[in-house]
Amino acid sequence: MKTNFDKKISSFKEQISQRIGEILAKKEPVSLYEPMRYALAAGGKQIRPVLLLLANEAVGGQTEHALNAAAAVELVHNFTLVHDDIMDNDDLRRGRETVHKHWDKNVAILSGDGLLVLAYQTLNQTTTVNLQRVMTTFSKGILKVCEGQALDKEFENRDSVPIDEYFTMIEKKTAALISMSCKIGALLGTENRDYILAVEKYGHLLGRAFQIQDDLLDVIADERVLGKNVGSDLQENKKTFLILHALQNASGANRKFLKEILSEKNISRQKVEQAIHLFAEMGTIDAAKSRVRHELEEAKETLSIIPDSPAREYLSHFLKILLNRNY
Repeated sequence: MKTNFDKKISSFKEQISQRIGEILAKKEPVSLYEPMRYALAAGGKQIRPVLLLLANEAVGGQTEHALNAAAAVELVHNFTLVHDDIMDNDDLRRGRETVHKHWDKNVAILSGDGLLVLAYQTLNQTTTVNLQRVMTTFSKGILKVCEGQALDKEFENRDSVPIDEYFTMIEKKTAALISMSCKIGALLGTENRDYILAVEKYGHLLGRAFQIQDDLLDVIADERVLGKNVGSDLQENKKTFLILHALQNASGANRKFLKEILSEKNISRQKVEQAIHLFAEMGTIDAAKSRVRHELEEAKETLSIIPDSPAREYLSHFLKILLNRNY
């Protein structure tokens, strides 16, 4: 039997999917709109738009006034995924071929651009006295995501990345979009500055936890559930929390092995498995889990300023769901 939380999330997802379906209903040219629809057809978790609607409701807003913003956030998130998959040479996304693999890179670039433009058009249809602040928040969030992606790619070519630079990167690449979504939801629901700041910080902390957990799932998840190869971050020389934590604490042969992994391209499955075993042995996997819990506990604390309501409880419960996700 579905809980009230499950019913609420399902309702939000249905409304978001319906609105996106309306936005992408245009048929021509097929070469543009079919790949755009394909990128969104797998559904995804819709975490960002759902958080936007929950944040909006938690501060006293109404869903119908925030639905265009939620759809816009999901469109822009998929824009980033389509382009990230090209840059990372990923063949799978959500268990299906990526857009550039299913068609080609030119089609993927163009369809990603189209999703971004549609996101702006959709957000611009939002009726609110705060539209300028909403649009500014949206633009700043997207630019931060681009900055984060640039840092992520830059790190791949560096031998050493301090852990604080890693956190700067994930705050831009991952946390910025989640924080932006929560803030926009609040802006559409209240003028209370303290509530807006609290929800924004909640999204920031949740986003940090989300990325560290993504790094973690890359090495501990079931490939069939994850929808991509376990250890793909290692094979792409990504500077994740796990590899940086392990390097920071390794010495001797272990440190030499980790350095070798970072210097190689397309490392073997055997070395991937060795690295994962080393992460477990050194306590790096436990450290990642502990950091995720810490960030989520802080995120929950930020909500205390917001009046008690079912929506606020749903935001708290969302943190528990995130803690236990497996993909």
